[in-house]
Amino acid sequence: MTRARLDSAALRRHLAQSGHDALVREVEKAAAKSGAPFLAANAPLAEARVRWSQAFDASTRVAALEDALSQARGVPGQDEAFRRLKAERDALRRAIKAGTIWEDSAGA
Repeated sequence: MTRARLDSAALRRHLAQSGHDALVREVEKAAAKSGAPFLAANAPLAEARVRWSQAFDASTRVAALEDALSQARGVPGQDEAFRRLKAERDALRRAIKAGTIWEDSAGA
């Protein structure tokens, strides 16, 4: 049985053409810093895909939180919402940086 391989270059080109190049660079940077399991050469294809998607989702969420924080900054009556968004963003950034993001879906 031949093991299917993830065509990283084709995926990256597709995402770049879809306007996600900056986000892909962020995913790659975060993955390298946190020891992402999908970077392992011997990772099963299915797991690599799930983990890469997980990293992409986390980076997308951080970007969305950044946007929400920018919009909420200085808006009267939004102090509590701002604090919650900031806390969520900061916790997600720490999880990515520390590599604990991968613990939440062990065995996924």
